Amino acid sequence: MQSLEIGYILSLAAASATLLGWVVMRIKSNPSERLIAYIFLFVALAMILVDLIQLIPTALDSGLAQTQVFIFLIAGFSLVLLISKLMSIKVGSGPSSSALVIALALSLHNLPEGSAPIAASLVDLPTGVTTALLMALHNIPEGIAITASAILAGYGHLKSLLLTLTATLAEMLGATAIFLSDDLFANIQNAGALLSFVAGIMLAICVKELLPYSFKTLRPSSR
Repeated sequence: MQSLEIGYILSLAAASATLLGWVVMRIKSNPSERLIAYIFLFVALAMILVDLIQLIPTALDSGLAQTQVFIFLIAGFSLVLLISKLMSIKVGSGPSSSALVIALALSLHNLPEGSAPIAASLVDLPTGVTTALLMALHNIPEGIAITASAILAGYGHLKSLLLTLTATLAEMLGATAIFLSDDLFANIQNAGALLSFVAGIMLAICVKELLPYSFKTLRPSSR
């Protein structure tokens, strides 16, 4: 089996871990807002660490200049802000809008994220396995975040599952697209640009949605 095929299987497995987040929240019925706030805080910290430890350094190692990485980072960040603005206009502010923004933004960032284990496997198979494991561990709290935001919005189990499934399938779709067009990585800088863009999306989700809710809920005055 070639590295491309192994990387594709690893990407699908990592993407499937997102659904485990829904399972976790399904087992823990009716979680309190404080528990959800702690979950959001954990997810935000995990996403920021993945940005700083994996995505941005890898983008820099691809040969992109720091300025180029920053531009793609800002582009991803701005996309989430635009989505948030459009959703607030269409749906209004509040938990429902936040749930849709989180689900949509995570789905968008999962599209290119699905390429990460494949790209890493093409460079070095053990690195591909490690990357897939990190993505899986990262995807579980993502699934929890989507489900938790859906619960806050008053959505039932089926709708929260559909939102989580959307993010899961988005990552699988991204992996499939790369699998069918592996020549995208003929220029490694393309992968670096993609990873920078993903990092910007993840950072914006943390700053715009996850951290504000966590701090608002967990501050002493809210007890």
